[in-house]
Amino acid sequence: RPQFNGRLYPVEVVFDVGQRRKSMVDSAKRHFNNAQRAFEAGDFDEAKDQVMRADRFYKKGIPFIYQGNEELLQSIYYLNFLTFRELKAKKKTRDLYCTYVSLARNITGSVGLIDQFDSLAEMCEDSPISGTAELKVSSKVDGAHVFIDSEPVGIVDRKTPFIKPFLPSGVHLVEVRKLGYARWGKLVLLENGRSKSMKARLKRAKNRSKDYQPLASLKVAGPDAYSDEFLNHFLYNLSLRFRVSTLILAYLNPTKDPGVVQLNLISFRDEMLSTKLKTTFKADLRSAYFPALTEFWSKLFGFELQPQEMRATQSRWMPTFFKVE
Repeated sequence: RPQFNGRLYPVEVVFDVGQRRKSMVDSAKRHFNNAQRAFEAGDFDEAKDQVMRADRFYKKGIPFIYQGNEELLQSIYYLNFLTFRELKAKKKTRDLYCTYVSLARNITGSVGLIDQFDSLAEMCEDSPISGTAELKVSSKVDGAHVFIDSEPVGIVDRKTPFIKPFLPSGVHLVEVRKLGYARWGKLVLLENGRSKSMKARLKRAKNRSKDYQPLASLKVAGPDAYSDEFLNHFLYNLSLRFRVSTLILAYLNPTKDPGVVQLNLISFRDEMLSTKLKTTFKADLRSAYFPALTEFWSKLFGFELQPQEMRATQSRWMPTFFKVE
């Protein structure tokens, strides 16, 4: 049976980063290096001060500096643990070590509670990061995607907060993303048996109209709405911009019948229009477009797609703008 070769990657533009990422990483690295030198020289009070500054600058740059710099964050937490161990702060040392372990496990994608392992349970059972905690995230923007440790976990809007009970305690990166807005995120320490509330303050990206709305100039009504000449020119320019050979476009139009919408499916491959399909269905039937999607996919790629099977549990929370490679 023919197979679809390739992977599906969500295209998510990171907006309005500017020089913030580089400057914060550089500052965090500088203070971390100073902390290392002070530690090696036996000046543990200076090491404590410098590692605290490294941690502060790193967290100022979150979420933009997290990906690609996870090792730096781990190193900051580990050196902090070593410094307090030399300062003979026994309880603080224990808590910092357990916190470091929780961060390292979350970065590597380990799941479950830290105290499910006998050695860690014995050491960390009385620390704040043993057991579970509750996380509540609210937002001033509707339809934003919540991520925990870079994994999509749900959606939040202005009226309905995202609530995650029984989340393993410890250090987590919590992000709220929505295309067209600068990404929001915090590194949070969740403590055993406690509830943590966070409010995401997303701001519209300055380059929103350029990068987030590539389809803003697409005509969805009038004589050009389904014109081959217009669509070919429009999608050709779009393919050049995103450096892709295949584009699949779907959009809805209202109809004269109440509750009925028109679905337009269009493909553009190798610099020319390929398959087009137009159908109508009732908007209140969530799976009504599946037959049309199956037919369209079969014509385009030569094998049948089962939409209900292709829709993985997590994928419905991802942005709906994709790039196929």
